[in-house]
Amino acid sequence: MTKREKLLGKLEGIWEGYSFRISFLMGIAMGILYYLGVLENIRSTLGNAITFSSIVIGVNGVFLTLVITLQESLAFTRLKAIMPSFQTRLYLSLRNQIQYGLVTVIISIGISVLPYSPHKFYSAIGVSVFFTFFWIMTLGSFYTVKLVTDIIVKNFDPPTRKTRK
Repeated sequence: MTKREKLLGKLEGIWEGYSFRISFLMGIAMGILYYLGVLENIRSTLGNAITFSSIVIGVNGVFLTLVITLQESLAFTRLKAIMPSFQTRLYLSLRNQIQYGLVTVIISIGISVLPYSPHKFYSAIGVSVFFTFFWIMTLGSFYTVKLVTDIIVKNFDPPTRKTRK
């Protein structure tokens, strides 16, 4: 196992255990940056955020379909034997990513429709909420893409066994 693989394994473990906390802290940081005037033109990027969220929703939907299709494959059979809860965790992860993407789209539309707030503090709270869901969707997508691609790669690489005499 290379250093890169070890690092990715550690990052996966951290993300799996603390994903909402990490995203919440990053969202708060974005809200503070907005309040301080470092981040500007949030409204002008909402269209891109909606597009990106839609792509993430679509990709995760395709992955969910792929996982359902591969449910009886050799890779899943081996995974069930090694980690019985893996399949449920994967389904929940994909479902959550789709839900976070939808929430991000809804918040983006809400921010676009609402008038400008005269109080920058309230706007900063909205920016924090938006970025919390944006980060949990974005970083969570990296995690689920890695999980699904690992399954696909393992499905095409069955273990070789010695033949019996």
